Order: sequence, then C-alpha cells, then structure tokens
Amino acid sequence: MTDQEKIIRHDTLETLRQRIGGCFGTADGIFAGHPCNEKRAKELRKLAFDTKVTLAEIRELALAYLHNRGYLGNHIKEQIADVTKFFAKKLS
Repeated sequence: MTDQEKIIRHDTLETLRQRIGGCFGTADGIFAGHPCNEKRAKELRKLAFDTKVTLAEIRELALAYLHNRGYLGNHIKEQIADVTKFFAKKLS
C-alpha cells in the first residue's frame, strides 16, 4: 500500500467514524430504522465498498458509537447484528 493509499484509507475511516451515528435513530439507537437513517447507511456502505473497508472495521465503528452513546448489552448485540447483515451485502 502506497503512502497515498494509506492517507486515503485513514481519511475514509475517519469519515465513516464521524458519519456512522447518522445511521442510527437519535432517540432509540436503532440501525437504519428510519428511511433517512437507511439512506445514510447505504451511502456509507457504498463508500466502504469503494475504498475496501472491511466488515470488521465497520462493526468496530458501530460498536464504538453505540458504547459512546451509553447503550447496553442486548441493544448493542441486536444493532451490531443488523449492521453486520446490512453491510455484509457488499463487504467481506
């Protein structure tokens, strides 16, 4: 991987980190539960696919977001399962 590719990858992961919260409901923390959240999730899935971000990296970003928002075990487990199912359609 060239230095330029590393920079692009870093910038992409930072963009995903900043935008992953927009894929979850503000009040309930449900992943892609509203059409606007789903649209943002599809945009991020395309970005991740185009830049070869892995499913594991997406899961880590979503997990960090949910933890930072104070959600607990069962809710996190359910949402990570939904994130995995959604992103696995394009990522590996």
